[in-house]
Amino acid sequence: MYNLAHRFLKHLNPETAHNLSIQALKLGLYPKINFSNSEILEQTIWGRRFQTPIGLSAGFDKNAEVIKPILNLGFSFTELGTVTPLAQTGNPKPRIHRFPKQNALVNSLGFNNKGMEIFENNIINSNFKENFQDKIVGINIGNNKETKDILNDLELLFDRLHRLGDYIVINLSSPNTPGLRDNLKSNSFEKIVNRLHQLRDQNHSRIPILFKISPDITEQEKKDIALISLANDIDGLILTNTSIDKTSLEKELNGGLSGRPLFYKSNKIIRDIYTLTSGKIKIIGVGGIFDANDILTKMKLGASLVQVYTSFTYNGPYHIKKMTLDLISLIQQQGFRNITEVIGQHS
Repeated sequence: MYNLAHRFLKHLNPETAHNLSIQALKLGLYPKINFSNSEILEQTIWGRRFQTPIGLSAGFDKNAEVIKPILNLGFSFTELGTVTPLAQTGNPKPRIHRFPKQNALVNSLGFNNKGMEIFENNIINSNFKENFQDKIVGINIGNNKETKDILNDLELLFDRLHRLGDYIVINLSSPNTPGLRDNLKSNSFEKIVNRLHQLRDQNHSRIPILFKISPDITEQEKKDIALISLANDIDGLILTNTSIDKTSLEKELNGGLSGRPLFYKSNKIIRDIYTLTSGKIKIIGVGGIFDANDILTKMKLGASLVQVYTSFTYNGPYHIKKMTLDLISLIQQQGFRNITEVIGQHS
């Protein structure tokens, strides 16, 4: 039944299909995935135990509406958002485009969300920790389009939301908010890192703070980000967001490219950042993951965790269970005792 429903959704406008999927999840219309997690996939990062390395990336559950359903589908962790202080409608429609031949999506959404008040209430009302003490929830925050100083929005969001998640992500890399990626340049990046760390100290918090990075950075920017990350002892980097390089597609569109064409580009950045930081900065690898081999590739290049999005939308609700079971088999076949042993092998 769920596979039939998924095939039907794939024939609809992508944003309509996404909205219907959110409603179905809210109504409990999804398969409850039950499988015994193997200790071979478990690891502890930032003092938190991840049952598997597989998470859902930000962008799917923008308003924290379906935390429990997502975790019921087999994800070890989910990242909510991107949330902005004020609600915003985002960019004009149509703003999501499928490219099935390339296993890709292009989106120009522009941080459309209902704002931090609704987001906060949804998390509180979900009581997800009561049922999912062994699952991890991240909160991805960003600035409103009209905001002049990004730090004003980030401070507001951090103060309001940092107590509600297991980690916080600062989104500095969406191509759909004008000027956002300029904050990855060394002076701006270090200023933002320092300010967020100050905020955490002022709140007597220990929540891990991660930064989501663009795949389109230059070699010098890569080195600067690695150096600043080490110098400021940041908790982690998410590598990478969507790309503005859409040469692999048949037509040019505004927005960011995700899915299979991003795989090798994000892999190179994972490997380079892991090498530049001597493996001292935790990496969440994102971009073009469609099977267990892809997960293992990203982890061998230096990622400790991975996130999926596009393959989940293409392959449906049983996708995460299949990847998890396949990953266990691969790890065992290759003679590893635990998933941590593969990290950085090929960097």
